Amino acid sequence: MDTLKLHALNSITLTKGSIWLLCLWSLLFFSACQSENSKEVDKLNTLSYDFHYRNLDSVRVYAERALHTAIDYDDGHAEALNNLAFYYTSKMDYKRASSILDSIPLITDNQLELLVANVQQMRLCQRRSANKEFYDYREEAQRRLHRINEEKGMLSERQKLRYIYAQSEFNIVTSTYYYYVGLERQSADAIRQIDPDGDIKKDTAQYLNYLYNIGAGGIITEGTQEDISQQEFDYLAQCYFLATKFNYPFWQANSLEAISEHLLSVDARERLISDNGPTIQMINTEQMPDSLLAGNLALRSMDIFTSFGDVYQISGAYRTLAACYWQIKDYNSAIACLQDALGKDTAINQAPDLVASIREQLSIVYSAVNDKQESDYNRNIYLDLQEQTRQDRYLESRADQLAKSSAQLNWMILSVVIMIVVVLLLLLAFNRLRRRNDRQNSLSSLLEPLQLWQKRYKDYMVRMNDRYEDINDTYSIDVNHLINNKKRNLEQRAKISLVNSIVPFIDRMLNEINRLNTNEGTAEDRKERYDYIAKLTDKINEYNTFLTNWIQVRQGQLNLHIETFPLQQLFDIVAKGRMSFRLKKITLNVERTDVSVKADKILTLFMINTIADNARKFTSEGGSVTISAKQYDEYVEISVRDTGKGITQDELSGIFDHKIYNGHGFGLMNCRGIIDKYKKISPIFKVCCLSADSEPGKGSRFFFRLPRGMVRTLLAVCLSVGSLSVFSQTPKMSSGAHLQKTHLRTADDYALEQAAAFADSAYYSNINGTYVRTIIFSDSCRKWLNELYLRHYPKGKFLMLKVGDVSKMPPEVRWLHDSLATNYRIIMDVRNETAVAALALHDWTLYRYNNKVYTLLFKECSADNTLEEYCSMMQRSETNKNVAIAILVLLLLSIFPAYYFIYYRHRVYYQYCVDKVRSINEILLRYSSAEEKLKEILPLSTERFPAELSQLVDRIKRALREAADISRTSNINIELAEDECRRVEYEDQKLYISNSVLDNCLSTLKHETMYYPSRIRQLVDGTDNNLQSIRELAEYYKELYTILSGQAMRQVDSIRLVCKPFPVGEVLREDELRGTSFELLGDKDLIGYLFDILRKQNDGQSLSISIRDVDGIYAVFSVFMSRLHLSDDQCLQLFTPGHDRLPYLLCRQIARDNGEATNCRGCGITAQRCDNGTMIIITLAKVKDSKIETKGENQIWKDSK
Repeated sequence: MDTLKLHALNSITLTKGSIWLLCLWSLLFFSACQSENSKEVDKLNTLSYDFHYRNLDSVRVYAERALHTAIDYDDGHAEALNNLAFYYTSKMDYKRASSILDSIPLITDNQLELLVANVQQMRLCQRRSANKEFYDYREEAQRRLHRINEEKGMLSERQKLRYIYAQSEFNIVTSTYYYYVGLERQSADAIRQIDPDGDIKKDTAQYLNYLYNIGAGGIITEGTQEDISQQEFDYLAQCYFLATKFNYPFWQANSLEAISEHLLSVDARERLISDNGPTIQMINTEQMPDSLLAGNLALRSMDIFTSFGDVYQISGAYRTLAACYWQIKDYNSAIACLQDALGKDTAINQAPDLVASIREQLSIVYSAVNDKQESDYNRNIYLDLQEQTRQDRYLESRADQLAKSSAQLNWMILSVVIMIVVVLLLLLAFNRLRRRNDRQNSLSSLLEPLQLWQKRYKDYMVRMNDRYEDINDTYSIDVNHLINNKKRNLEQRAKISLVNSIVPFIDRMLNEINRLNTNEGTAEDRKERYDYIAKLTDKINEYNTFLTNWIQVRQGQLNLHIETFPLQQLFDIVAKGRMSFRLKKITLNVERTDVSVKADKILTLFMINTIADNARKFTSEGGSVTISAKQYDEYVEISVRDTGKGITQDELSGIFDHKIYNGHGFGLMNCRGIIDKYKKISPIFKVCCLSADSEPGKGSRFFFRLPRGMVRTLLAVCLSVGSLSVFSQTPKMSSGAHLQKTHLRTADDYALEQAAAFADSAYYSNINGTYVRTIIFSDSCRKWLNELYLRHYPKGKFLMLKVGDVSKMPPEVRWLHDSLATNYRIIMDVRNETAVAALALHDWTLYRYNNKVYTLLFKECSADNTLEEYCSMMQRSETNKNVAIAILVLLLLSIFPAYYFIYYRHRVYYQYCVDKVRSINEILLRYSSAEEKLKEILPLSTERFPAELSQLVDRIKRALREAADISRTSNINIELAEDECRRVEYEDQKLYISNSVLDNCLSTLKHETMYYPSRIRQLVDGTDNNLQSIRELAEYYKELYTILSGQAMRQVDSIRLVCKPFPVGEVLREDELRGTSFELLGDKDLIGYLFDILRKQNDGQSLSISIRDVDGIYAVFSVFMSRLHLSDDQCLQLFTPGHDRLPYLLCRQIARDNGEATNCRGCGITAQRCDNGTMIIITLAKVKDSKIETKGENQIWKDSK
């Protein structure tokens, strides 16, 4: 029994020992398994990483194996996930890649793998243009890099290799991102953080990555463009050969693609092939000709990428191949490649930057094949994608972090402040009672200066408004004068038209005389010819009689603008024309004078200019022309002396006749006509004359005399006193600098208005398809913007260019960086419209430059420039809040002993504030402008003033701001109104001179040619003995008539007819329109005059009008006149010369002028007999495609029939 017990006890003891041994053995076994397991995972992850740029499928296979093997090995698990994320990123499954990367922080705290995850997230954000998120991950990656660098010495060899990859990839991704958002300097700085001769050479794939990114462009900036291109080619060639050697097809394809882009330009291709012959031969494995080498390399690159399976790079390769097809003008192939780039895999739409570049290229290619709809469609998508590439999001992440820290400090400050507030509330009650007394004693006296100034300013604005009303009244008068001169000019053109209608009669008469001279035909035939000549002369006499009566009727209505004016005003205007004399190397001397004359100012200026221009014509180089005036008892003699070749006495005796001597002629004839008009209107002008002195070889002196003007001394004194009164009550300018600044500001506004107008014109020009005009409008817009720049920087060199170097920073971006005050929206608009027009015109250089400027400016202007300042402010705020907490605690402790001192100080400070307000009131009552006062008052700090005083000062500032704004607006309105007045006055004066000159021409024509038709008529009644005399007389008559009518026509042609769109309702009454609304083209005043004439002929009654559209460009008015009853013959003769048909002759001239001004030759006017009246049919030009919708049109026509 004891033996059995002992045996059982030994068995139990043995069993317990076995259990302990089994546990120990299991522990050792599992430890060994775990060690072996981690090594296997590391090996699989290393293999997966080695295939990153060799084979994507292998990357996925090894990563998934490592993932399944990494049991309880978190670091290996995280590394496997990073490798898988790389695979899905290459396949553009960004959602899955992002999900994998987001799971890594939940698995491990290994800073290296977390850093790699952050860098890959940066790559995803760069691809998706998720700018804010990019900077969030970048900030996090930087913190991890800093932390790893502190413990870098503790890393194992494998971890060091992993660190090389993470650090280099961080710099390369950062550089790539900066490059795509246009921050090229930051891009270069980021990649230069990598030492090419350092640890990166231990990682061949990353070294190839570095070589490619340097060679791809944008990093090397020093040297000429040729040097930069050569250096980039060297990097790319090195990348290609190393990738080939170590079997990295991804980098082979990338380097081939980049080399292909370098060879696109013909000049660059020829230079690179010439300088790198052996290298090119090694790369050109298929022995392609030079012209096709770029396309071959792009095609090889695309094949490699397709085999590799990187969706992003495949689309990029298609884009490069399209550029090669574009270069050889195979546009259809280029379109196919770009469509494949977008359509092969729709996942590419997750990369806005790449899609934007493809869309832009599609826009260009479609433009090249003149498919504007597709071109515009793709360009609009490209422009929409620019919003996603803004580079201002990185500060948002910093702002969020600072805001969290700021919130914590705010709570601490708030708790201290609450304690202080509780104490201060007890003290404020007493202070408030005291302040009430202060307010009552000081506010009433401090308000009086403001009230006085407001009354004074109100009086000033009343005067300004009165001045504006005066200008408007003057404008209305000038407009009436202009309309009257237009009507008078219309009559002159109608007279000239009548004059021109006589020329065919003279030609027919000459033809018959020439046929009589041939002695052909029977006696009866010759008699018929003589009878026909007699009829022609009778017809000419009939027209001449009509013209003579018409001229005489008009002469009775002639109005000269006689006034007394200083002659120096005209001399100053003439002196501004020195440039025409300088171009001929002639000196123009205009002697100063203080005399005044009594005459028509415009015609006097015309005479001086005419005589001076004649002097310039006949003065050789090196000569001089002198204009002077001399005063006598009753007249002033104005003379123009030259040092020309002179005039003989024979020529001088007839110089003012209606003949031409050596180039002198019609101008002097018109001057004599003006003098003759003066003599006819009043005895005051009996002293007027026009004469000349000259000797051959010594020059000439032409002079004319006008009555002296009486200087009204009393009026001048009154005006002077009035001016002083105005100046005494209007704001004074403290310095010339302020005057210049006010002018500068107004000029800037005007320049921007002009630039905006031209930019809008460019936009509408593009809409209308007139792309050449768009370029012209953009040039004008650029001119105004450059003028604004030069006004701020007179010696500035950065002017906007039509086409510039795309590799340099555009001047507009420099303006933005230099904070030039201009409207950058106008610049972007005009650059965009120029790019659109350049696309349509196939001017690719112009398109690329303008598109680049637009893109850069868009990104700069759309960026939130306040974020950086906000972040800096938040950082300072964090420091300030820490200081504030300490100060508040001290304040809480010292508040009671300091209370008495603070109260006393308040009393002193309050009095100081009152004195400050009084000094502000002194400034307010000065005689200076509101802007100057505001400029002096604004620097005075009033933030710490007592509330009532601060409100008073704010009230003063607000009143001054409103006054400054109102004054500025009023001055601008007055300036614009004055400009409009000057324009109308200029047009009126131009028409006035033209009408006066035409009066002279017609009078001369009438007096010089009326004799000849009658004389020819007398000779025709004779026999053949007078035939030679008839011929000579007719030929001389034609020559003289042609010369005189030609001079009149030149004067008519000098006046440009008005062609502007206007609503038909501005020339027709409401009861005449019957709901019709469309736009006519032409001169609104004259077309309105036409309908006024018809109303007058209809006894003042409204017209029954129907309107119809013809060909989309004409409006045909059927005007039924119930008071006009004509036969068919009278209808045919209604618009021909006749004393009772003069109004209708003017209507015909208006219709003709409308056709000539609008280039619509179908315009005209006819008459048709109706049973109960007459139908006048008027055809006028209208705005193209302006629809006419008239109710009852056919019914009116039917009733009139």
